[in-house]
Amino acid sequence: MKKRLLAALCAATMLTLTACGGGASTDTNPDSSNSSEDSALTIGMVVNSAGADTYQTTYYSTARAYAKELGINLQLLDPAGDATKQQNQVQDLIGMKCDAIVVWPVNSEQAVASVKAINEAGIPVMTTNTNVVKQGEQYLKCYVGPYNVQEGKLSAQQMVKDIGNDAKIVVIDYMSGYSSSDERHEGMMQGIEGTNIEVLDSQPGEANREKSQQVMENYLVKYPKGSINAVFCFDDNSAVGAINAIEAAGRDDVKVYAAAAGDYGTVEVVKSGKLAGVAMQSPITDARTALDYAVKIAKGEEIAEFYNYIDTPVATPENIDSLGIEKW
Repeated sequence: MKKRLLAALCAATMLTLTACGGGASTDTNPDSSNSSEDSALTIGMVVNSAGADTYQTTYYSTARAYAKELGINLQLLDPAGDATKQQNQVQDLIGMKCDAIVVWPVNSEQAVASVKAINEAGIPVMTTNTNVVKQGEQYLKCYVGPYNVQEGKLSAQQMVKDIGNDAKIVVIDYMSGYSSSDERHEGMMQGIEGTNIEVLDSQPGEANREKSQQVMENYLVKYPKGSINAVFCFDDNSAVGAINAIEAAGRDDVKVYAAAAGDYGTVEVVKSGKLAGVAMQSPITDARTALDYAVKIAKGEEIAEFYNYIDTPVATPENIDSLGIEKW
């Protein structure tokens, strides 16, 4: 069975939920307070792009703060979304002889070479938030993060519940070379399996609001009022872009759903009713859980399950207030 982790790993008193924005710069030098020779463990971590959105910015800052709490020496590097730079940074971490290395792949296929190199150097390695493609998993101790397939499935099932089994939809997906996109697509298809829902079109929004708004504007021209019932997006940035296009066009006939959300501001979008359903994902839980597991593999502990998932419940306008989502 695939193991799903409660967000209680993140907060002692209540479930912390979240999902994606911000502006952190590349940190090629560890925080000085984490550089003590007295630190028991040195953990290397290379993220995706710390300044890309609130989710990644919060993940980055949480990792730094939590490392201090744990008393570990965290070598935290940011390739700013550049897959080649990430590969070079991984080599830097190998050279530092870290006790364990955590990788958030910029590109799930290209990162296979990096995790293989770490493994061959005799350093335990795991992925966080986004996994490498299947052939790269042989080099990993585990994956920790959201269950992207389940997020897509449950959000799509909520869509089916709302719009019925015979609806027509369009899709704004993510980007190629990123496992989260493929997994959320897989989940969406599972969620509509057994229905007569027809997917009329699918175009990439690249998790960018402006790009997604353009995609949705084109959909609204191509598919006149009454010909589509909903748009399914793979992230909340794309969903907000779609909502902007729908409002500008006065198309109240199209509902908006998203596989996952990482920006706390999305809570208000759900409450307003503009976003009908989305799995809420916490960067705080994500980062803290990843470091907890990194410490375990650095100490040589066996991880019972390869896939270790954080909790990401589906939020709707009807249940959002009951989820106890804490601000980040």
